[in-house]
Amino acid sequence: MTSTTATPRTAAHVFAATARDAAARPALRQNEERLTYAELAAAAGESAEWLRAQGVGRGDIVATLMDRSHRCMIGVLAAWAVGAAYVHIEATDPDHRVATLLGTTKAAAVLTDARNRPRLADAAAPVRTVTTDGPGAPYTVDPGLHPDDTAYLVCTSGSTGTPKAVEVQHRALLNYCAAFEERVSATGLDSYGLATTFAADLGKVSVYGALLSGARLDVYPRDTTLDPRALAADLAAHPADVLTYTPSQLAALAAEGDLAALLPRRVLVVAGEAFPPRLAEQILRVRPDLEVHNGYGPSEATILATMHRVRPGDTMGPRLSIGTPLAGVEARVLDERLAPVPDGSPGILYLGGACVAAGYRGEAGLTQAKFVELDGPGAGVHYCTDDLVIRETDGTLDYLGRADRQLKIRGNRVEPGEVEAALLARAGVRQAVVTGERPTPDAPLELVAYLVGDADPRALVADLRATLPSALVPGAVHTVAAIPTNLNGKTDFAALRETVRAAATAPAVAPAQAPREGTEQLIAGIWEEALGRTGIGRDERFLDIGGDSFKALTVFARLRRHHPDLVIAQLYAHATVAELAAALTGVQEPAQAEPARVTVIDL
Repeated sequence: MTSTTATPRTAAHVFAATARDAAARPALRQNEERLTYAELAAAAGESAEWLRAQGVGRGDIVATLMDRSHRCMIGVLAAWAVGAAYVHIEATDPDHRVATLLGTTKAAAVLTDARNRPRLADAAAPVRTVTTDGPGAPYTVDPGLHPDDTAYLVCTSGSTGTPKAVEVQHRALLNYCAAFEERVSATGLDSYGLATTFAADLGKVSVYGALLSGARLDVYPRDTTLDPRALAADLAAHPADVLTYTPSQLAALAAEGDLAALLPRRVLVVAGEAFPPRLAEQILRVRPDLEVHNGYGPSEATILATMHRVRPGDTMGPRLSIGTPLAGVEARVLDERLAPVPDGSPGILYLGGACVAAGYRGEAGLTQAKFVELDGPGAGVHYCTDDLVIRETDGTLDYLGRADRQLKIRGNRVEPGEVEAALLARAGVRQAVVTGERPTPDAPLELVAYLVGDADPRALVADLRATLPSALVPGAVHTVAAIPTNLNGKTDFAALRETVRAAATAPAVAPAQAPREGTEQLIAGIWEEALGRTGIGRDERFLDIGGDSFKALTVFARLRRHHPDLVIAQLYAHATVAELAAALTGVQEPAQAEPARVTVIDL
């Protein structure tokens, strides 16, 4: 971080000092739009003046609802300047979810962009559209802002059916930034790339790594991160020293593109899910000079709590180590009685020290249950991760899995209970259980639901997409006669899978409307390959039959071999086989009684 004459107290103070010392340096770039640190500070200062005029100040929450762009960072810095915390809401979330998060976090104001402004017409809080066209204003930090104040909220899936908001303090954020800089071997990192959502922790690695150090942050639009050719072209024209990916995202991009062209110049951080050794081996084979880190950390422990520098020898085993704690992080491996577990034996990981979040906003009971006071060396509040790990004799940690039901889907935390509650609220669903499954051993984990009732599974999926984030919508919904249980009374998922497999051997039912010859059959065939199923009809919607952002990437890349001018936005706008074929060939269908829905894909 940039040195100053006085020790910065909060992330806002660090940025203010950085913007002053590096005023002429490039701060943000998106495509050909650029802002220097002076211009970024002035834009944030202007939005901060508006927030002050609305009475927003220390202790308040400012929501940002924007497409992934440099405007997100302006919103963050503006909130910090007035002493508020921010919560970033993904623009891909449905309107119902946006309203829920605004209510849950009690946002005092909302900063948005022109495309998302109409979605906030009924918002209770004042709304401002962030631009870079204004005159700007000085970036002045509220003098009362304290290291113990909340810097941001991260909204995660909740097992009770409603999301919960993790409160992360400025103190914890600055500890992470310093610890990350200390852990990475490369020095003088001048540019970071943001290729993942900013709503989750992984995106913050690049954002704060850049803007609190004086480096350049390259923000890749969502369309670019779904197109390996476009992303590779951007990286070739504007090399980034540091990039972060989830394993499933990088694997999906590499499957349809050139892996080497998708990698940063100096440091790669992979986190959010288990990092497959096979993918690590491929990375090191094409870029043996690259510094590759496997990162681990729940939101409650501030972005990343442990890191492991991956070496070629690490890729020979069944899993990669998650490494050792970063500076300021205390890691304990305990049993159910909170007693230490011997090295080499599995236990629950508890994280303490400067990394620990303040708790869950408005959830005192849940905070007390998950943030536990521990005695002994490193005494203090520790977060119970519910992650099973083994600590080796050299202090490194191996991640074994979850002790509870929580899942990681495309880098997003998913509580099956939240999805089950949403399913049970629908008519025709009497029982529902949700789990994670892999179609093949190397495939990313996918969300799968089993239900008892007479509801139409495809209609259910479409309904869930109107209320839940994409990662919480099951890619497959199977209707069964009953939910089997084992001797302990718990769901027997093995028996459920066998029931579904047996049903799959029955003769396939032809779709109501089979794809027509030509482009429709081509599209349907590519969909079937990507989704691992047969008999797709011309009027079925990709997301309603198991599609997600990574499968859409596969469809896009393979379809573009036949239609080179295809752009990713066409997959968003034309949701069915018939609609997409008509768009590609120019042969339009007769007007339909119901207008087509726009498909939004997350990443």
